[in-house]
Amino acid sequence: MTELAIATYLRGQERLTPELIDIGNQLHQLYPDMVMLLYVEGRTPVPPGVCFPVRVIPMSGTKYRKLLHALHDTGHRYLLSLDNDIAADIPSLLRLVQQTMDGDVDLGWGRIHSRQVSSFISRLVEVDKLISHGVLRPVLWRLHLGVTIPGQCFLLKISSFRHKLPVTDTFLDDLSIGLHAAKHRLRYHQAQEVVAFELPCYSIAALWKQRARWAMGFRQSVSCTTLTQQDHRLLWIHAFCYHLLPILHVALLFALALVAPLACIGWLAVLALAIVRHRPSAIGAAVVYPILFPLFHFGWCFHFLRVKP
Repeated sequence: MTELAIATYLRGQERLTPELIDIGNQLHQLYPDMVMLLYVEGRTPVPPGVCFPVRVIPMSGTKYRKLLHALHDTGHRYLLSLDNDIAADIPSLLRLVQQTMDGDVDLGWGRIHSRQVSSFISRLVEVDKLISHGVLRPVLWRLHLGVTIPGQCFLLKISSFRHKLPVTDTFLDDLSIGLHAAKHRLRYHQAQEVVAFELPCYSIAALWKQRARWAMGFRQSVSCTTLTQQDHRLLWIHAFCYHLLPILHVALLFALALVAPLACIGWLAVLALAIVRHRPSAIGAAVVYPILFPLFHFGWCFHFLRVKP
């Protein structure tokens, strides 16, 4: 059995990016039998500079559908799934791949941060990732309550997931994979370093649409007929921590501001400093994040409630 395959997914007229080509070339030096599974929706020529074999697979639909196909259609031991809009910290990503494969663990991922951008909305997304990737996800997995992984970049041991994931299609492939791993107590490697950077949403409209997709994906996940009571419990803990807790927090902030405004300001300052301890340039967005960003969690709730089961 060969060692490693990469799966990536292009929509519409997207092209393979220089960043992904660089990732593939670097991994090909370590794993000479590596192949890239390139899922496309249109005609997509392979650009120059590619030093590894590429299998172009025309397929439409969700990333989850394509991921299931990749798991069933490759003879490699591990599958590295990469979104097309990421850039890697190459040394960190190589360490993640090597440590996951050398340890023979079932699932591996690292932290994802936003690329440096100037838009204020993108700054808010950057802070959101600092919280979700640096605090929420590590804590929940440590408590055996985690059910989500960073969908932009993760590594799967194929034999642990092939023919075992739910066949119900979903927009949240990361949730389906994470729930399966948590349910069966699979071994995972969670790297503490940043392995990749993604392009964040640049506008309120784009972020609102993203939350609508997430709400629909969550509805698809909880509607799966094969879920157990424990599965539902884990999914709702995820929804509470990621979407409902920020709404509760902003409500408490407003209540505190009415009776003790200085204490409210002090709490916001302490919280902002804790969030950006490794990214001080995001301090401005971190101060207003707890007040403004829950708007998008309200959007998630709104879209979840209006989606028909």
